[in-house]
Amino acid sequence: MKKHLIYFTILLSQIGGCAQEKYNSLFWEISGNGLTDHSYLYGTMHTQDERAFQFKEGVMDAFNHAEIYAMELNMDSVDQSALLSKLIMDSTHSLKTLLTADEYAVVSDFFRDSLGQALFMFEKMQPLFTTQMVALRDLEAQQTDALDIYFFKEAKKQKKQTIGLEKTMEQIDAFSAVPYKLQAKGLVDAVADYGKEGELEMDVMMKYYVEGNLDKLLEMTTKNEDDEEMAKIFNDIFLVKRNYNMADRAEPYIKKGSTFIAVGAAHLPGKEGVIGLLRKKGYKVIAK
Repeated sequence: MKKHLIYFTILLSQIGGCAQEKYNSLFWEISGNGLTDHSYLYGTMHTQDERAFQFKEGVMDAFNHAEIYAMELNMDSVDQSALLSKLIMDSTHSLKTLLTADEYAVVSDFFRDSLGQALFMFEKMQPLFTTQMVALRDLEAQQTDALDIYFFKEAKKQKKQTIGLEKTMEQIDAFSAVPYKLQAKGLVDAVADYGKEGELEMDVMMKYYVEGNLDKLLEMTTKNEDDEEMAKIFNDIFLVKRNYNMADRAEPYIKKGSTFIAVGAAHLPGKEGVIGLLRKKGYKVIAK
């Protein structure tokens, strides 16, 4: 469960069959199949760690060249009020109903002592989102904006056409598909595991991200997985379904003109990742 919660925060793993091809780059070029100009695919991470901003040669040239910027959600169209309403559990559930008294006390103490927050403020919030506060506790934050937001703002400055490949409610509904009880278990696990390997895992994960080593990220996030229910939910709803949507919705734009597609790195690798799905459509997608 804990392995999947890392994904929820930074979108960096891919569960499912591993193709023999090695995925060792965050940066991919899309061409062929009648395209009049090259488009690009870039795996992002929602982080302000400056290491994620050390782009390899050619990334910013490709970004500057592109006429269209595509991301998971077009930030201009996000309905904040609808988003907040979806983060709240239904009236029959709360953290106190989902956790035992001992579990609640442990989580409450952690939030008070390590995060400087009172747990009761998150009593009705879906635990999956509360867990992100634990996972993000030690991520570096040297940059003003997270990487995906940085690209979005740069695209706006350059007056590119900005589009979203998903809708806000689609993403939230994917998170909401995880039963509350599983979400709550993940929160308890994240707090219990914090200090044992959490900080080390985040550092290692960032290292692999910077290297563009998606295969190692896959190995790291799927080892010792024994929660079959969560694995199926994660694979079917968080990745595969969304990957198909992204590939299908990106296609009209890459046909229209040079498009820089920046989505969570989780969505790139695998037979049913965005790279593979674009190749199935007849496009040449090569690592840069």
